[in-house]
Amino acid sequence: MRRLLLVVAPALVLACSGATGTSNPPAGKPVPSTEPAPAESDSAGFAAPAGAEEPPRGDPAQTEVSPELAARIKEKFGERCRYERACGDLIGVDCESAVDGPYHYVRRDSLEVVSRCGGACRLGCTDCPPKAWTCPTY
Repeated sequence: MRRLLLVVAPALVLACSGATGTSNPPAGKPVPSTEPAPAESDSAGFAAPAGAEEPPRGDPAQTEVSPELAARIKEKFGERCRYERACGDLIGVDCESAVDGPYHYVRRDSLEVVSRCGGACRLGCTDCPPKAWTCPTY
Protein backbone atom coordinates (compact mmCIF):
# COMPACT_ATOMS: atom_id res chain seq x y z
CA MET A 1 0.00 0.00 0.00
CA ARG A 2 2.82 2.35 0.81
CA ARG A 3 4.44 1.74 -2.55
CA LEU A 4 1.25 2.54 -4.32
CA LEU A 5 0.93 5.74 -2.36
CA LEU A 6 4.52 6.71 -3.16
CA VAL A 7 3.86 6.22 -6.84
CA VAL A 8 0.41 7.81 -7.01
CA ALA A 9 1.05 10.82 -4.76
CA PRO A 10 3.65 12.54 -7.00
CA ALA A 11 1.50 11.91 -10.06
CA LEU A 12 -1.53 13.33 -8.27
CA VAL A 13 0.41 16.42 -7.15
CA LEU A 14 1.73 16.92 -10.68
CA ALA A 15 -1.75 16.59 -12.17
CA CYS A 16 -3.36 18.98 -9.69
CA SER A 17 -0.69 21.63 -10.10
CA GLY A 18 -1.56 22.11 -13.74
CA ALA A 19 1.89 21.15 -14.95
CA THR A 20 1.83 19.46 -18.33
CA GLY A 21 5.33 18.12 -18.38
CA THR A 22 6.48 20.53 -21.08
CA SER A 23 9.24 23.03 -20.49
CA ASN A 24 7.16 26.05 -21.53
CA PRO A 25 5.81 27.88 -18.45
CA PRO A 26 2.23 29.05 -18.67
CA ALA A 27 1.69 32.67 -19.62
CA GLY A 28 1.21 34.61 -16.43
CA LYS A 29 0.23 38.06 -15.40
CA PRO A 30 2.80 40.81 -15.88
CA VAL A 31 4.92 41.31 -12.80
CA PRO A 32 3.90 44.53 -11.03
CA SER A 33 6.52 47.20 -10.69
CA THR A 34 8.13 47.54 -7.28
CA GLU A 35 8.25 51.31 -7.73
CA PRO A 36 5.37 53.15 -6.02
CA ALA A 37 3.06 55.06 -8.31
CA PRO A 38 3.82 58.79 -8.29
CA ALA A 39 1.42 60.71 -6.10
CA GLU A 40 -0.51 63.60 -7.56
CA SER A 41 0.34 65.62 -4.48
CA ASP A 42 1.96 65.13 -1.11
CA SER A 43 -1.19 66.18 0.75
CA ALA A 44 -2.63 62.63 1.01
CA GLY A 45 -6.06 64.16 0.55
CA PHE A 46 -5.84 66.41 3.60
CA ALA A 47 -6.53 70.12 3.47
CA ALA A 48 -3.45 72.25 3.82
CA PRO A 49 -3.34 74.09 7.14
CA ALA A 50 -3.43 77.86 7.05
CA GLY A 51 0.08 79.21 7.22
CA ALA A 52 1.20 81.59 9.92
CA GLU A 53 1.90 84.14 7.19
CA GLU A 54 -1.68 83.99 5.92
CA PRO A 55 -3.40 87.33 6.46
CA PRO A 56 -6.50 87.29 8.64
CA ARG A 57 -9.77 86.80 6.82
CA GLY A 58 -12.86 88.92 7.05
CA ASP A 59 -13.76 92.58 7.07
CA PRO A 60 -10.60 94.71 6.56
CA ALA A 61 -11.81 97.13 9.23
CA GLN A 62 -11.73 94.25 11.72
CA THR A 63 -8.43 92.76 10.55
CA GLU A 64 -6.17 95.80 10.11
CA VAL A 65 -3.97 96.81 13.01
CA SER A 66 -1.96 99.93 13.70
CA PRO A 67 1.80 99.51 14.19
CA GLU A 68 1.40 100.95 17.70
CA LEU A 69 -1.17 98.32 18.73
CA ALA A 70 0.92 95.53 17.16
CA ALA A 71 3.95 96.71 19.18
CA ARG A 72 1.91 96.83 22.43
CA ILE A 73 0.68 93.28 21.80
CA LYS A 74 4.22 91.98 21.24
CA GLU A 75 5.44 93.82 24.33
CA LYS A 76 2.71 92.39 26.57
CA PHE A 77 2.31 88.86 25.16
CA GLY A 78 5.66 88.14 23.47
CA GLU A 79 7.27 88.15 20.05
CA ARG A 80 5.34 85.13 18.79
CA CYS A 81 1.98 86.82 19.42
CA ARG A 82 0.13 88.92 16.85
CA TYR A 83 -3.12 90.75 16.38
CA GLU A 84 -5.46 88.47 14.51
CA ARG A 85 -8.86 90.19 14.34
CA ALA A 86 -11.32 92.36 16.22
CA CYS A 87 -14.93 92.27 17.29
CA GLY A 88 -16.29 95.40 18.89
CA ASP A 89 -14.08 96.34 21.86
CA LEU A 90 -12.33 92.96 21.86
CA ILE A 91 -9.38 91.81 19.80
CA GLY A 92 -8.04 88.33 19.23
CA VAL A 93 -4.34 87.87 19.93
CA ASP A 94 -2.91 84.72 18.37
CA CYS A 95 0.26 83.34 19.99
CA GLU A 96 0.79 80.49 17.52
CA SER A 97 -2.42 78.74 18.56
CA ALA A 98 -2.14 76.48 15.50
CA VAL A 99 0.81 74.80 17.24
CA ASP A 100 -0.70 74.71 20.75
CA GLY A 101 0.08 78.28 21.72
CA PRO A 102 -2.56 80.35 23.50
CA TYR A 103 -5.16 82.52 21.86
CA HIS A 104 -6.18 85.53 23.95
CA TYR A 105 -9.35 87.59 23.73
CA VAL A 106 -8.39 91.00 25.13
CA ARG A 107 -9.83 94.48 25.53
CA ARG A 108 -8.53 96.77 22.79
CA ASP A 109 -7.75 99.74 25.04
CA SER A 110 -6.05 98.04 28.02
CA LEU A 111 -5.06 94.63 26.55
CA GLU A 112 -6.70 93.08 29.63
CA VAL A 113 -7.26 89.37 29.01
CA VAL A 114 -10.96 88.51 28.92
CA SER A 115 -10.51 84.86 27.96
CA ARG A 116 -7.61 82.48 27.22
CA CYS A 117 -8.15 79.76 24.64
CA GLY A 118 -6.13 77.71 22.16
CA GLY A 119 -3.20 75.71 23.53
CA ALA A 120 -3.79 77.27 26.93
CA CYS A 121 -6.83 74.99 27.21
CA ARG A 122 -4.62 72.16 28.35
CA LEU A 123 -5.01 73.87 31.73
CA GLY A 124 -8.76 74.23 31.27
CA CYS A 125 -10.57 76.93 29.34
CA THR A 126 -14.04 78.32 29.65
CA ASP A 127 -15.86 80.99 27.74
CA CYS A 128 -14.06 80.43 24.41
CA PRO A 129 -14.84 82.66 22.64
CA PRO A 130 -16.18 84.99 25.32
CA LYS A 131 -19.85 85.97 25.21
CA ALA A 132 -18.84 89.54 24.36
CA TRP A 133 -17.36 88.21 21.07
CA THR A 134 -20.46 88.44 18.90
CA CYS A 135 -18.73 88.20 15.52
CA PRO A 136 -18.65 84.94 13.52
CA THR A 137 -15.78 82.59 14.24
CA TYR A 138 -14.07 80.41 11.66
